[in-house]
Amino acid sequence: MMRFLAALAALGPFAAPGPAAVATPGAAELVRNATAAQDLTGWSAAAAAGPVAVQRVTGLTGGPAAATGVRLSRGGASGAWAYALVALRTPAAFTVGQTYRMSVWLRDTAGPGRTFGLLLASGEYRHRPTETAEYTAPADARWHLVTRTFVATAAGAADTALYLSLPTAGPFDVQVTGASVQSVSAPAPARVRTGPSRVLGFSGPAIDPKVWGYDLGGGGWGNGERQTYTSSPANARLDGAGHLAITAVRTAQGFTSARLTTQGKVTVAAGSYVEAAITAPVGASVWPAFWLLGADIDTVGWPACGELDAFEGTGSRPTLVQSAAHMALAGSPRTDRQYGWGEAGGTTDVGLPLDARSHVFGVYFDAQTVRFYVDRRPTMSLWATDALASGRTWPFGGPQFLLLNVAVAGGVDNSATSFPRTMTVGPISIWAGGVPF
Repeated sequence: MMRFLAALAALGPFAAPGPAAVATPGAAELVRNATAAQDLTGWSAAAAAGPVAVQRVTGLTGGPAAATGVRLSRGGASGAWAYALVALRTPAAFTVGQTYRMSVWLRDTAGPGRTFGLLLASGEYRHRPTETAEYTAPADARWHLVTRTFVATAAGAADTALYLSLPTAGPFDVQVTGASVQSVSAPAPARVRTGPSRVLGFSGPAIDPKVWGYDLGGGGWGNGERQTYTSSPANARLDGAGHLAITAVRTAQGFTSARLTTQGKVTVAAGSYVEAAITAPVGASVWPAFWLLGADIDTVGWPACGELDAFEGTGSRPTLVQSAAHMALAGSPRTDRQYGWGEAGGTTDVGLPLDARSHVFGVYFDAQTVRFYVDRRPTMSLWATDALASGRTWPFGGPQFLLLNVAVAGGVDNSATSFPRTMTVGPISIWAGGVPF
């Protein structure tokens, strides 16, 4: 939410992953010929424009333990797609709900400037056990580990493979080895059997100043937003039925709305789950949100503090719920490296417009994992090991504070959108130690 229009930054070098996700005891390696140890069995490549050369290479040094691997190269042709496939032993054996990790070591011998992706699919980009993918643009010609943990959502099919997305434009020359897909035991939120540790309710005559403050003013808020935030009851009030109502209003001078925050008043500790039932407004340029920011933002800045968007709505797509996690590029605390709306689970279609009824939006976070929920069903899951391996930081081991707002997005024609538009928020519940379901 804080930097909706921020450009995606260049990726940095990878760090080795920590021990948080480990192979399940007895888990088999699903890749058939991970390092091309003897030959190129199971390795293939194709492109829309011109062939991709697939060659076995030996004597690899400087990174992975394997001494053998595969070189993938192409001249200057460009086309709509290019990929390499690494065959799996039992491609249809993925168990829905089981956690896996896919990875490969990669070295772009031509140096920086090209983007590669790692996912699971057939050559026709079908039969995917997960929508999760990891894309990288190596900053140098050293070896880098590309890795991503995921929860399987389908079983796969006979032609499902480890799919390496290759650059579509111009030449490339990349070496890969250590291809792997394995079942892993990854950190997950604990279950708690008690009631919430704290409930931030909305009863009484007025918004509780011991819990909530206001962000005030305009200026675009880093996203080119059109509204000015106020503390007026016209923009934020209690409805007398246990709800907070935040209303965006069109005036002769522009738009007014409210952004409420618990900064300096209430924080949510790492290892907690927080949720709220929200009926959200829709309409072109209407941008409601329920989100969290790291309590150390005044010290380390954004995005180094971390941001968790439990819910964002884009009013022109009224049935979509969107979630995101923002963190910094390692070594560059002002550079955003988010897991965003395009990630697996980052966008959820609830079927009906968000103003038709309330939905429960929640997020759990700690030093090892983040998991988002819609109506208490998990959507996007993230792990610190993947973030660190991809050159991100992981700031979610510390406390976060809460924010609620309705913005008016800039650059969107909202002439057909009638205002006022109101987001109705029920009590916000916090469970320390895990999730209650």
